[in-house]
Amino acid sequence: MKLRDIGEFGLIDLIKRGLPSQGEKVLVGIGDDTAVIRGEGGNCLLFTCDALVAGVHFDLSYTPYRELGWKAMAANLSDIASMGGIPGYALVSLCLPSSTAPTEVEELYRGMRELSERLGVRIVGGDTVSSPVLMISLALIGEVRKEHLVTRSGAKPGDSLLVTGTLGGSEVGLELLKGKRSLPKGMEEIVRRHLAPMPRLKEARILVENLKPSAMIDISDGLALDLSHLAAESGVGAEIWKERIPLHPQAEEAARFLGKSPYDFALYGGEDYELLFTLSPDQVQKAKELLRETGLTLIGQILPAEEGLVISEEGRRSPLVVRGYNHFSK
Repeated sequence: MKLRDIGEFGLIDLIKRGLPSQGEKVLVGIGDDTAVIRGEGGNCLLFTCDALVAGVHFDLSYTPYRELGWKAMAANLSDIASMGGIPGYALVSLCLPSSTAPTEVEELYRGMRELSERLGVRIVGGDTVSSPVLMISLALIGEVRKEHLVTRSGAKPGDSLLVTGTLGGSEVGLELLKGKRSLPKGMEEIVRRHLAPMPRLKEARILVENLKPSAMIDISDGLALDLSHLAAESGVGAEIWKERIPLHPQAEEAARFLGKSPYDFALYGGEDYELLFTLSPDQVQKAKELLRETGLTLIGQILPAEEGLVISEEGRRSPLVVRGYNHFSK
């Protein structure tokens, strides 16, 4: 058996089974967006890391170094947001081909610095090594009050399922970039959605300080796949109302240009970095008022586990096809 036979999430389960007990201070270990360690005075520490590898996560033929640095930082910050946390400090490890120009490294750090300074993060160290391909690995530490901590595992049947912002934009932007064609007029913004996403830290803090989401995850691997993770950790099923999925304003036009369905981009495209979360139905209106500027959409409901994951269109239910980005998969 090879890694391609078990996929990324099978590998994570394999690693998890092989590790010893994580100790009483570990509140959340392997399986969520960040690890959560009990701190002092009601605070919890959040630890997360992410790696971006050339040829796997990005292509330098259409990804500027500045935007690459921004995106590497954004991916980690989105994980902190999904737990309701506040980011603090980052370590950056770079694996660099010797042919890399110093100005390219400066641009990479420029992107990381611009986003980190905007969101209150300090880069405090890291490592640099020679490598055949460019790889950026960030480790980030944050914190959250225990009463504000949200994980993937608290959703209950009857909860409402909501998402911030719009979906599908990042994947559409990637497809336009990969096509190496002249972009349709006015499509620059949707391309930027892929190259320089904005993590929803502010929105997450508003939610956890004013309401109590029962479960939350950031959409990095696609709505369908990330919903399946939330449902599995919570031990529930879920229903998505297809016509309620908030498409990026340019997604339909761009999808026609590409000859694809905008809903496929929204359901199965990754790196939107929006928040997918659950609330009791009586809190939905207040949440919409609090996040009026960003936009918040009620897209479904949580079901008992035995009903599984379904998608409804014009009142007709069908099983939700679960796929998205999965390292090592066939």
